[in-house]
Amino acid sequence: MSLPTFARLCSRTFVNNGSHASKSVGSLQATRLYSSESETASLTEGERHIYNKLTNELTPLRLQVADVSGGCGSMYAINIASAQFKGMSVVKQHRKINEILKEEIKEMHGLQ
Repeated sequence: MSLPTFARLCSRTFVNNGSHASKSVGSLQATRLYSSESETASLTEGERHIYNKLTNELTPLRLQVADVSGGCGSMYAINIASAQFKGMSVVKQHRKINEILKEEIKEMHGLQ
């Protein structure tokens, strides 16, 4: 079963290796995939906050959150798949994520 994925691709390529952390190579952006609380222990405070908020709201099947701002928390890459996105256009998925994170977005440069 294939579910729609929220992923806004900007100037960086978002890579998903499917099961664990990957490292940056050239212009490829590293991503992390987590499935339990113990595996989220390495998330930054900002990544964990976004991860928990999206998990509580959407109960995702897959969720990746990465601070792509160099650690200052001004830009995050999010890759999420949720049954709640079924039948929604990508634009509506983006709007749903933006609504959930509206307060956090006020303090950010952007999401990808």
